[in-house]
Amino acid sequence: MTEEKTEQAVEQAAAPETKKEEAPAVSLERTLELSVPSAQVRELAQKHLRGYAKDARMPGFRKGHVPMKQVEAMYGMRAFDEALNELVGQAWSKAAQASGLQIAGAPKVEAVEGANGDEETMRFTATFEVFPEITYPDFKALNLKRYTSTVDDAAVEETINVMRKQRVTYTEAAADRAAQKDDRVTVNFTGTKEGIEFPGGKAEGFQFVIAEFDAAVAGMKAGESKTFDLTFPKEYGPADLNGATVQFLVEVTKVEEPHFPTIDDEFAQSLGVKDGVAAMRADVKKNLEREVSYRLEQRTAAEVFSALDKVLTFPVPAAVVEEERRAMAQQYAQAMRSRGLEAPKDIPDSMFQEPAVKKARVGLFISEVVQREKLTATDEQITAPASRSLLLTKIRLKSFSTSRPTVRAA
Repeated sequence: MTEEKTEQAVEQAAAPETKKEEAPAVSLERTLELSVPSAQVRELAQKHLRGYAKDARMPGFRKGHVPMKQVEAMYGMRAFDEALNELVGQAWSKAAQASGLQIAGAPKVEAVEGANGDEETMRFTATFEVFPEITYPDFKALNLKRYTSTVDDAAVEETINVMRKQRVTYTEAAADRAAQKDDRVTVNFTGTKEGIEFPGGKAEGFQFVIAEFDAAVAGMKAGESKTFDLTFPKEYGPADLNGATVQFLVEVTKVEEPHFPTIDDEFAQSLGVKDGVAAMRADVKKNLEREVSYRLEQRTAAEVFSALDKVLTFPVPAAVVEEERRAMAQQYAQAMRSRGLEAPKDIPDSMFQEPAVKKARVGLFISEVVQREKLTATDEQITAPASRSLLLTKIRLKSFSTSRPTVRAA
């Protein structure tokens, strides 16, 4: 397979790599004043209390016949909180719509100091973030590459050979036959350091041989044994073995020689291709072209987004970043579970904070470009794997609107 890189610069001459300039800090935080008539809160609270009274229970009284004073004592605070939050939510929705601001996430609502339920009007302050003003960067400063590749006959044959090796079978070799390349060798081994056996250095019936064993075992016959030195990498794992030179006693118990299937019509049928070898090669080439195209699209997109991030300087709402961070953490945990690993219970916020900021910023920019340029996409383009991530980001961005707040007392 040969890969050709076709540079596609916006300018005719290649521009130097751009460095992101830090923009002056711009606050996205805004506030709105909210007010709710105290009489409405009390009236709605009484309505909620009447609802509680229907199901209230108390020793000595039948269900729904508990005196109202007792109901109020049991549920009065809850009914008041529900009424207050409902009316503040309505006031927030009206104020947010009237403001004309592009609001990101739910607000933090706090009572104005000194305001209480005895006053004619209850006053609150809603603090929230807005989406930033997005301006186009200087695209002439970007130096981008579009990657292309061709799938040749050699790549097809290499892939078929890999599939052929995956279907290898083994038979035990003659007793006097020495182990050689592609053989499956079963060994027992014991590792020692300065004459002392170390944990994890012993195994019996071991068939998955490490690289150093390959050279050591090659040429040995079943029943033979020998000792050889092996030096562990400096960051192997256990502190006492990092970079250490140890000795291994290895005994070959079995040598099996491989038998690879012949590439014929029967082999093609084993892969689900009924029309013979030629059709199999055509199918392999088609699948390779699709896989290569997908990987190159992802590589191109990743570099485009990386280049964009270097020139985009607008601030990103914290709520949007947090949503992206949580999504990344969930994907990470899901990926670990899919591999049979236990996902950590508490993933540090800092683990995905920086990539979440970048993804959120690029997502906001792409969303702005789509709206401003009135771009449309086919169903196939939308569901393409390379587009799915940005599509999910755009969907999440749309969910950040005038969410109902929860009142926090001053």
